[in-house]
Amino acid sequence: MSGFVGWNVIFPKYILADKDYTEVEVTDGGAIIGNVKYMGDLATLSLNLSGNWELPETSTTAPEKLVVSRINNGLKYAVVSITDITKGKKRATPTIHPIIDQQKNTYIPHVVAILAGTTIDILNGDEELHTVHTCSVKNQPFNLGTTYKQRISEKFDSPEIIKLTCDIHKKTYAWIVILDNPYFDTTDKNGYFEICDIPPGTYKLQVWHEELGKLEKEVTIHPKETSNIEFVYSPN
Repeated sequence: MSGFVGWNVIFPKYILADKDYTEVEVTDGGAIIGNVKYMGDLATLSLNLSGNWELPETSTTAPEKLVVSRINNGLKYAVVSITDITKGKKRATPTIHPIIDQQKNTYIPHVVAILAGTTIDILNGDEELHTVHTCSVKNQPFNLGTTYKQRISEKFDSPEIIKLTCDIHKKTYAWIVILDNPYFDTTDKNGYFEICDIPPGTYKLQVWHEELGKLEKEVTIHPKETSNIEFVYSPN
């Protein structure tokens, strides 16, 4: 863990529970592919960004908390996971660290989902000072200043959903979603996701979104078959 600047601890809204999990060889696993959609009014939303690493001309555009595709109403940055699986493929953390960059006072990407034990590299791509501030409970919180082209590396060991902020630019924030098993994915700009190598069985499939909350469905996985699942957020 890097050095500390100091912090005010604020408890996050969501905490993911630790679960027992046994690693096994999955020879007859199935897969889930699907889509997460938002069926509300699109007029006030930030729509159809080009991709994780492309920014609008200024940092004054609408925030990325609700990004919906014009093509199919697909919802970007929703995290889909199997919440009750107790055995499956190896929990392998990536040797190449996921990256969160700060560009034009914006964290890119806005949501990162990782397996517990993963190290994230956090960069400063702006020619100005930023801070990287986590408000966490199960992982050690930190608040670090960063300068242009500086890289800090932080490991997150416990399942939790953490908000990442910048104390200098108050509107700048992102989410780190830490999962206790490897069966998860984050939706792309058209709301699509895919989860593979799932042992046959019946599971709870959950989608989490920072603004819209959680949805759940039960899904049955058959050997070497693919299930197609759709989640739809509809405003009240």
